[in-house]
Amino acid sequence: MTGRPDNAGYLKDLGAAQIVDRADLNETTKRPLEAETWGGCVDAVGGEMLARVLGQMQYGASVSAVGLAGGAGLPASVIPFLLRGVNLLGIDSVMRPYDDRVRAWARIASDLPMDKLEAMVQPATLGDLPGLGRDILKGQVKGRVVVDVNA
Repeated sequence: MTGRPDNAGYLKDLGAAQIVDRADLNETTKRPLEAETWGGCVDAVGGEMLARVLGQMQYGASVSAVGLAGGAGLPASVIPFLLRGVNLLGIDSVMRPYDDRVRAWARIASDLPMDKLEAMVQPATLGDLPGLGRDILKGQVKGRVVVDVNA
């Protein structure tokens, strides 16, 4: 899902099979269940968008909640959990034991295509930060910025 559908080519190059405009999911619905659309979800938004996605999950599917950019509240019904067996999994990367994090990073390093990850990285220096901050707030930065503090 993206708020910038004009980046569809970039997202497909990273491996996305389908691009969903954020506006299509941003609207709150009163229905606790919608069509079974998603087989899984990694949610970094939370709030109303997470509540909406829960009602669109396929039977037995899981949602990993990794962030709360859209808010910490969850205005959802228990119906997706009871009628579809949907799982909501909270992911904590801060307090997770060190050995677990090392194993997770090792899997990422071995399982993900490095060329795709490298294509997401935008190098920067400390001097670039004021302009980058403005660009990030305007939604004009894609991928990840890596700041070289020694440059």
